[in-house]
Amino acid sequence: MTDAPSESVPDGETAGAGETLPRLARARLWWHVAKRVWHQIDERHMFLIAAGVAFYGMLAIFPAIAAVVALWGLFNDPANVLPQLEYYSGIIPDDAYSLLATQVQTLTSAESGALGWASGLSFAVALWSTRAGVAALMMGMNAVYVERNRQGLAHYATALVLTVSLIFVALVAIASIIIAPIIMAFVPLGPVAGFAAEAVRWVVAIAVLLFGAGIIYRYGPNRRGARVGWITPGALLAVALWGVASWGFGIYLSEFGRYSEVYGSIGAVVALLMWLFISAFLLLLGAAVNAELERHTRADSTVGPAKPLGERGAQAADTYIEV
Repeated sequence: MTDAPSESVPDGETAGAGETLPRLARARLWWHVAKRVWHQIDERHMFLIAAGVAFYGMLAIFPAIAAVVALWGLFNDPANVLPQLEYYSGIIPDDAYSLLATQVQTLTSAESGALGWASGLSFAVALWSTRAGVAALMMGMNAVYVERNRQGLAHYATALVLTVSLIFVALVAIASIIIAPIIMAFVPLGPVAGFAAEAVRWVVAIAVLLFGAGIIYRYGPNRRGARVGWITPGALLAVALWGVASWGFGIYLSEFGRYSEVYGSIGAVVALLMWLFISAFLLLLGAAVNAELERHTRADSTVGPAKPLGERGAQAADTYIEV
């Protein structure tokens, strides 16, 4: 394993059988985890990594949109994508949202023949371009979890599979947001029907964000996968902070950050890049929280049969730090 801390338990020591995540929910432990995460931000160069992920994400986001629209066009009207994007307009900064919405509008207003072509060769190109952004995020996860990067074919294959999985999640999200109101129409809710339908849409949106973060935390790092309970805290934190940070960044842009006055015609692009940087950093922060929680338990936090420390195939799971 790589760079295990000095507090590590000897490899042969067996994990405590009864130790689970709820037992870790103590103020003293969380304070210790928070301090270690704070130091990890600097030691693991998380801001620098987030900047790199944001750059590759900027290059990947528009091909990703093209891939989603092309696939959705095979089963339904591509024009349905834009109304579903509007449900995220409240938490995506206006400048970034307008740039994304314009791209979606351009793609969905294309002739059916153009979309059909996009679903072929152009879709493959878009998928490969999107993979580069996901691959950058995977390397960021490896840095946070202190794991070696995958090499050769394994790196490309994992990134491609993860990319396809995230695109599939996006398609399910679009379908769910469309189908939910139709189902709710058959439920006799009376005057609260409108509120219930809106609530269901937001629940679906949040669930999709949590599920997407969970997939990244589970399959992104080059290690034996963590159990669901050990990736949930970081996913919840990342999504919650992302919502608050996106809302706050939107207010900053509207009140103080006149990017268009400084950067001219590329002001919206700079705003989108900054938003991607914030999003990438919060994903890495959630991963750091998950990793530190794993380091604070003797229990095997990885999937499969329980194994002793040193034999779990994951640096965080093979390390124990006494509080």
